[in-house]
Parts: sequence; C-alpha cells; structure tokens
Amino acid sequence: MTAHVARKWLIYATLLTTAVAFVFFLIAPASGFPLTFDQSVRLLEIVLPVFLGYLGSATHFVVRGSNTAPNTPVPPRGRSELLGLLVRGPVVVFLVATVSAIVAFGISNSPSAPPGSGMSVDTLAVILTAVLGLLTVSTNILVSALFPSEEKAKVTGGSE
Repeated sequence: MTAHVARKWLIYATLLTTAVAFVFFLIAPASGFPLTFDQSVRLLEIVLPVFLGYLGSATHFVVRGSNTAPNTPVPPRGRSELLGLLVRGPVVVFLVATVSAIVAFGISNSPSAPPGSGMSVDTLAVILTAVLGLLTVSTNILVSALFPSEEKAKVTGGSE
C-alpha cells in the first residue's frame, strides 16, 4: 500500500465512520434502540472528536504548502484528489447528519411517540453544533488555503 492509497483510505474511512456514528446515535433512540437521546448524544460526544481530529489533520496535510507555487490553485504533489475528497466529504456527512437529526427529532416528537421520549430542542441544538464542528474542522483550513487574503495572495503570487 502506498502512502497516497493509505491517506485516501483513512479519509474515506473517517468520513464514513463519522456519518455512520451520526446516523446511528441520532436515529437509534427514535427507533426504539435502548438509548435515550441524552445518552446517545453523550456517546456521540465521546466518539466524534477523534474523527474530527483525523479530518483536521488530513485537511492540514492536503493544503500545507499549497500556496507556495505561484498560480497554483490546488495542492501540489498529487494532493488534488485528496482535496476533492476533503471538500465534498464533510459537506456530505454534514447533510446526512443534519437530516438524521431532523428526522429523529420529528419521529421522536410525533403524536405516536411515547410521551416524554422525544428529543429536546436543546439536544437538537447540541447535535447541530457537533455537525457544524465537523464542517468547520476541515472547511476553515480549506477556505483559508483556497481563498487567501489579499496580502497572502500578493506574497504567494496567486491570481483570480
């Protein structure tokens, strides 16, 4: 396995694991799995930071040094494929997790749900904060590299 293949595999695995964790921990309490929403969100708080750290590290690796060559819009040395994955992947996971949270909230607070078993608005807010954290950990690094400030663009020779 080459380093590039290993990096790509880790990024895919991290994105998939993050998406699956969000979907499971958000839908499980609404579908009768023996967890309350508070317990489920607590478990998500334990699992999520590890994968956010991996995505942040991968994103930093991909964009590191990307603005050193004039007029280079994507990272050098074959990193552009990883860049595409890190641009699209967190957005897809964000959408999947947000939809899962909204569906779980709706199901658990429907008239047919057992009284008192629904997800609270506060829990939904915590979940949306976590989902935004996922998006932020990679996207902020990408935004700073892809849209450098005017001063940074002049120094690196970047153009529109």
